[in-house]
Amino acid sequence: MPRALPRRALVACAAVGVALFVLTGCTTEPPVNVPSPTPTITSGIVPIGDGVLRIGTLFPTIGDAAASGAAQVAGTELAARTVADEGGIPGRTIELIHRNSAGDVAAAVADLVARGADVVLWDAATTPTPEVAASVTEAGLAFLALGEFANGGTPLATDEAFTARLKTADPGLAATAGGAESYDGVILTALAATAVGDDAAASVEIGWETVAAGPTVCTSWGECVAALVDAQSIEYQGITGVRS
Repeated sequence: MPRALPRRALVACAAVGVALFVLTGCTTEPPVNVPSPTPTITSGIVPIGDGVLRIGTLFPTIGDAAASGAAQVAGTELAARTVADEGGIPGRTIELIHRNSAGDVAAAVADLVARGADVVLWDAATTPTPEVAASVTEAGLAFLALGEFANGGTPLATDEAFTARLKTADPGLAATAGGAESYDGVILTALAATAVGDDAAASVEIGWETVAAGPTVCTSWGECVAALVDAQSIEYQGITGVRS
């Protein structure tokens, strides 16, 4: 099993009208003339990323939980667009790669590996089996179970304002549970890559800790990046608040 991340504890890709079975992401060029944080290079990090932060997702796209899967896809797409609109990850682009957690998970993981994913986000509403978690980490990918963002294991029921934001990514959503957790997962991951100045899996894992335990609490991408620009050590608390 992967080691647990601290309790306290980001993607320039936007899509409107997400289709759950269209399973590849998109990239955009990083913005220009945006203040860039000085990476918080932690001892042991050797930047080896290729300049693209590839975030793979494993959410249910079929069956009874498909509505939650759709909300989670929308959450990642909304987070990607938010990052892009507010300056992007300095020197990097983001790619989202969506795959199904309610089918052949081993094949889905193998495909994410083949596509060069750096990070895998797992469904907020279920606990990954030890075999799934091990297959991801043994392949050299960073693994984040979004249930860590869910209060008591139940995905957050989003408020009216965030629901409206989610529906800008997928106007046809039938449910919103899980959208906040996936949004926070992408923002946290983008912040991690920003803080350490690298998009490789091992660096992102260290980055997750770097942006989750600092004394400066920040609650949005823009606020957190501004704090990093000021060389502050941050703790990201997003839509879902403090992680469980």
